[in-house]
Amino acid sequence: MGNEKQLPRGVTVRGDTINITFTFKGVRCREPLSNLPNTTANVRYASRLLAEIQGKIERDLFSYADYFPRSRKLKIFGAGSRAARVENYLDEYLVRCERRGLSPSTIVGYRKCKSALNPLHKILVSDLNPAILKAWLSETTTTAKTARNNLSFLRSAIDEAVTDGLLPANPVSLINVARYREAISSNEASSREVDPFTPAEVEAILCAADRRPQWSNLFRFAFATGMRSSELCALRWQDIDWIGSTVTVSAAKVVGVIKGTKTRAGNRTIELTPEALAALQAQKDHTFLLGGVVFHDPKTGTAWAGADAIRKKAWVTTLKLAGVRYRHTYQTRHTFATANISRGCNLFWLAKQMGHKGPEMLFRHYGTYLSEYDGQTSKEPILIQNGTR
Repeated sequence: MGNEKQLPRGVTVRGDTINITFTFKGVRCREPLSNLPNTTANVRYASRLLAEIQGKIERDLFSYADYFPRSRKLKIFGAGSRAARVENYLDEYLVRCERRGLSPSTIVGYRKCKSALNPLHKILVSDLNPAILKAWLSETTTTAKTARNNLSFLRSAIDEAVTDGLLPANPVSLINVARYREAISSNEASSREVDPFTPAEVEAILCAADRRPQWSNLFRFAFATGMRSSELCALRWQDIDWIGSTVTVSAAKVVGVIKGTKTRAGNRTIELTPEALAALQAQKDHTFLLGGVVFHDPKTGTAWAGADAIRKKAWVTTLKLAGVRYRHTYQTRHTFATANISRGCNLFWLAKQMGHKGPEMLFRHYGTYLSEYDGQTSKEPILIQNGTR
């Protein structure tokens, strides 16, 4: 074909590669059309493509990534595409979190957030605005806490769209959940209140669990120690000091993965009551010789995957059989705390047993119980035996 002087303005040929040159945001850009053979027809196509790009630049509609997704210039202009949808940025953020090595439980939580945001997935990121978010928020039936978690995940993902130049600001930052979900927030607050089991309910639960001895041992130990379900899942036989009647708590199991306790103070040594020791002695028949984790799921013969597995597979069924009003497994911990408070135990001792830095957390959660027993300072723990105190 002819020499380069006969080519349309902005179109050049180097070897067998057609290039187009244009200015975007004050930067002179040259991009090769390496997938096009050097023919007269393709040169004309390059000229039309260049005109299209220049037209979009003039109307502020040009997205570099749409035309040149592999260009090195994306480091300057960002990888955002005008055609990108909310789901694309949610997926990108998830991948980034996995590469950062966030805990498996966090990743699982983020995936749940993505699923909850499904009504927003197909919306163009460039079209996302507060009105759309308010409409979505008003239609969701989740608790306010869950809504905040979902929006926090979305905000972090959309921050990247702002970086890519698809949005001037993050619209999620303008949404306040409390403003639109006040009624649900108040209901949610009441559902999180301390709601311990009575001695009669404890007895009914343990009697119902006796049908599955390993369930019974697990629940008896939970009521007698105040340990979190995630900590019970990670408890090993080597953590038990039979001579000193103590157990060392240093790990928790979340989504099938062993990790550290919830807080630094969570690493602790718990004094075992006769009821707790009896539960361990009974459990010996099932898992002691295996030398690993103390509590197993009797249906699978393996260690519990996590707190949620205990709740779904054993706890819900047991409460139904016992005829006891449903409360979360965490209420076994509240029951341990309030039972000891009602006896007037030493609060510093109780805080240490539960893995708190000090008694301040006890005042925050169990203030009404503390006010009823002000002045009592017994150190000895309460014994929960067959539901009696």
